[in-house]
Amino acid sequence: MLVLICVGWALITPLISFHTTGKAIANARRAAGLPVTCGPAVRARPFPVFGLNTWYTQRQLNLVVDAHAGAAPGTRVLLAA
Repeated sequence: MLVLICVGWALITPLISFHTTGKAIANARRAAGLPVTCGPAVRARPFPVFGLNTWYTQRQLNLVVDAHAGAAPGTRVLLAA
C-alpha cells in the first residue's frame, strides 16, 4: 500500500505542476496586455512527446518580457492580472 501511495504521488505531482505553470503563464500574458494563447490545455498538446513543451513555455515567457522591454529601469512589472 505504501508503494502505491508513493508511486501515485510521483505521477500526480508533475501533472499538477504542469497545470499550475500553464495558468501562471496565462496570467502573466494577461497582465502584459498580450492575448492569452498559452494555458494548461495548449501545453498538453503533443509537445511533451518531443520535449517541445519546455521550448514553448520559455518562448511564451520571453514574449511577456519583450512586452515590457520599453519600460524604464526600476519600473515594477506585474506578472499577474
